[in-house]
Amino acid sequence: MRKQIKVKAIVIALTLSFGSHSSGWAQDLVKANADEKSSAQRVVVTGSNVKRIDAETAAPLQIISKAEIMQSGAVTVKDILELSTSNDRSAISDLSGANSWASGASGVSLRNLGVSATLVLINGRRLPSFGFADGLQNTFVNVDAIPASAVERVEILRDGASAIYGSSAIAGVVNIITRKDFKGVQISASKQQSVINRKLNNQSFANLTAGFGDLDKDGYNLFASLDLYKRGSYKDDFVNRRLPEWYLKLNPARDTGKIDSLSTGAFPGNYTGRYPANYADPKLAGTRISKAMPGCAAENLIDGLCRYNYWKDSDAMPGAERAAFYSMANLKISDDMSAWAEIQLADTKSTYNTAIPRSNVTGSSLSWYDSIKGELQYFVDPTLPVGHPNNPYTFPIGLNYRFADHPDMFKNIGGSQQYRAVAGLLGKTAGWEWDAAIGYMGGRAHQRQQLYRDRYEYTKAITSGEYKFGQQNPRALLDKMFPVMGSDGKSSESWLDFKASKEVMNLAGGPMTLVLGADVRHETFLHKSMDNILQARIVQFSGVSIDGSRNVSAAFAELNAPITKKLELDFALRADKSGPTDLEVIPKANASYLVSDQLKIRGTMSRGYRAPSLPETGNGGASWFTGGDDPKRCDMANKIYDALMLGDATDRSNALTAYYSGCETGFPSTVTPNPNLEPERSRIYSLGFVLQPTKNTAITLDYWNVSRFNEIAVRGSDYILANEDIRPGLVVRGALSPQDIEFGQRASQLAGVPLGFKVGPVQGVRDQYSNVTKSKMAGVDLSVRSNWNLGEYGRLTTNLESTIQIDTLWFDTDKQRFSENYVGYRYYPRVVSNLSANWSKAVWSAGARGYFQSERKLAWGADDTSNTIEACAERKVSASGCKLGADFTVDIYGSYSGFKDLRIGFNLFNVMNRKTQIENRAGGPLPLRGTSLKLWGEYKF
Repeated sequence: MRKQIKVKAIVIALTLSFGSHSSGWAQDLVKANADEKSSAQRVVVTGSNVKRIDAETAAPLQIISKAEIMQSGAVTVKDILELSTSNDRSAISDLSGANSWASGASGVSLRNLGVSATLVLINGRRLPSFGFADGLQNTFVNVDAIPASAVERVEILRDGASAIYGSSAIAGVVNIITRKDFKGVQISASKQQSVINRKLNNQSFANLTAGFGDLDKDGYNLFASLDLYKRGSYKDDFVNRRLPEWYLKLNPARDTGKIDSLSTGAFPGNYTGRYPANYADPKLAGTRISKAMPGCAAENLIDGLCRYNYWKDSDAMPGAERAAFYSMANLKISDDMSAWAEIQLADTKSTYNTAIPRSNVTGSSLSWYDSIKGELQYFVDPTLPVGHPNNPYTFPIGLNYRFADHPDMFKNIGGSQQYRAVAGLLGKTAGWEWDAAIGYMGGRAHQRQQLYRDRYEYTKAITSGEYKFGQQNPRALLDKMFPVMGSDGKSSESWLDFKASKEVMNLAGGPMTLVLGADVRHETFLHKSMDNILQARIVQFSGVSIDGSRNVSAAFAELNAPITKKLELDFALRADKSGPTDLEVIPKANASYLVSDQLKIRGTMSRGYRAPSLPETGNGGASWFTGGDDPKRCDMANKIYDALMLGDATDRSNALTAYYSGCETGFPSTVTPNPNLEPERSRIYSLGFVLQPTKNTAITLDYWNVSRFNEIAVRGSDYILANEDIRPGLVVRGALSPQDIEFGQRASQLAGVPLGFKVGPVQGVRDQYSNVTKSKMAGVDLSVRSNWNLGEYGRLTTNLESTIQIDTLWFDTDKQRFSENYVGYRYYPRVVSNLSANWSKAVWSAGARGYFQSERKLAWGADDTSNTIEACAERKVSASGCKLGADFTVDIYGSYSGFKDLRIGFNLFNVMNRKTQIENRAGGPLPLRGTSLKLWGEYKF
């Protein structure tokens, strides 16, 4: 009851505070400026197949107009979608794709339900899937490949729509509406960067659009638009030198002024090992060796060891280059028939410079999965044999070394090409309005990287002495030791669709409209690692080989019934058949009631579904490197760590290695597709109202609730490790390594009690996709929009869009119950709001936009014991510092169009220079937020 009262109070407060000041966001119900309505043109609105005049349907719909896009300064579709508070921003992003299976792409997630639950369309039809799957599981649309300049508006249906569009429309639908015609030539460009340092927020954008033909006069129009985008990169070392003191204290590894942030995997390197127990000099027999190899630069020689600043090689911000092309042709054949065609092409590339690889001579075996043989593989880093040019000892010796000969060669490049061609006919026959289209689309993705070792060439080059340590070796030799590796992906879809609508009878409120339609599609998906990975040549890098195809067919119907002038009902039903899965029948019902000229009540009830993806059901399988605490070793790892910290510098250096061998340890996890998967299903409903208290202001408020079940997932390594003895065969362990034994012996000496691991390290876990989990989301969307005609002082539009999260519940498969509500924790703010005010007069326009997030706990969830109030107090962080306070940033913009055919403008982002919020935890986001400026211009001739 308290929660309901609190939410109601928030909603009422927001409504009164913004509504009373005539500011906020609403749908196109406000007709003070509605020149569009005067034409009474009937259009299809996202979420329905029925043509209508009023965009305010029973289902909640947000429309982001071209004007709003320009005012916000957004230059990519990802930027545009972040204008919606329904977008939780948790989806995959090319900014963090260096270690992703789908590097170089960005997706969209609504309602915290992920990319697989959000359907992305362009002009009401599907877009091609990215060539790789997110997490090797979920296919998604790469929004970076959509040309932003071609966007006329974006319609975001904040409701389930599987009954209309089929699979994946669970959390909502993003429908990108492009411009339909253009005549002339237009050139636009923009440049953005930080006002403090030109490297930060460095983005460049250019567009060329050209078209000819007037659809009304000439009966045709053809136009094309090309976007070019580039994002600048910068290194981690550049960032480290600009980090505030509070962040360096929480993340000391980034403090390059301290020795602990510098690696002993250096250039030229450090000898590591032990004198043999039977060594001729009894004083040295059995003692450790830890000393710098000759040739270390004086400034890098610290405490007898050579050090290396590995931060200077890796990117904190990856560079990106994109080209996106869109073209549309429209042809009027007769008064009752027209034809159209679209072509969309894109080429994207993101480059992630990585830390230079190092040797890792520990005596422990590294493990990974052989995708062809289905076996775990092992590799031990070679020591320098006796007689090696760089081995001054009479016994084999290890060398901790950084391969810094050619630092620019070590990078990860994620690229993709996307294509889409579709043509259709629109017509009227015997009272039916029909629409038919045929199309083919797809995408290719590729990831290339040089970082990991070839198990054979690497060993050969080192043990033979071919590789000269501490010198500049030929690039060709490094290319053999660290070969180009990666993977390629391909998705394709060919389809044919048809739908027709007819007014079948007259009701008291108007004509009843029936829509019937069907579509058939053929889908393929291929994701395969390069041969050197599949042959298990690349150390500790497991492969993927997924190949699948299927036929998809669907039939649907929708009935719109204006029962009276006030009551309107809408029913939809769709039957989908995806490959081998059973036929899925999905219903939806909408209702709206006009209480008065100022108030409309509306509600929806529907089922949603997502067909299992081809990676989840196809042939092959995948494996990846994962990590977690080993229940059988972590407790002892902590004890050994504490003991080694009592020793000398070398012991303290080994302490973390010992800790990571049992806690937060890494190992390969394999997963195989499951052809017997059932679809994911959901129940969705919404209830709300549209209120127009004055002719200038409209308010919408909608409560929404999504329950998703039968979710497809893997049980996870934590579950498998915790149940190792109950479910034998899923965990593969190695024997105790020489390093394990050595750490135990040394820790026992220092602690004075017997210490040591009882079992060997985890070398792999096995899993399979299953229908194992579920989730629940609920909240309220509040939108307000006001338009004011100020006469000689111009026009003012004020907007508010706010999402108030009530429930975010994940199912705990271990405990077989729902989790505690995550709302209010680190990644789930209760309230997210966008506010804006835009003024225009003649050739001038200006405005401001604010983004608000409510206060959050520091912990990511109830199981985050490291960031509770008590845990914060233990590390001397106050209760007020053990949270993230409310955050609010403001952007401003202005433009001038008084020059002939030229329009210029600016955007100043974070005008108040609000700094990144302090997160009193290790591993928080880099605090680089500051003020940045964008200048732009647009010329048409």
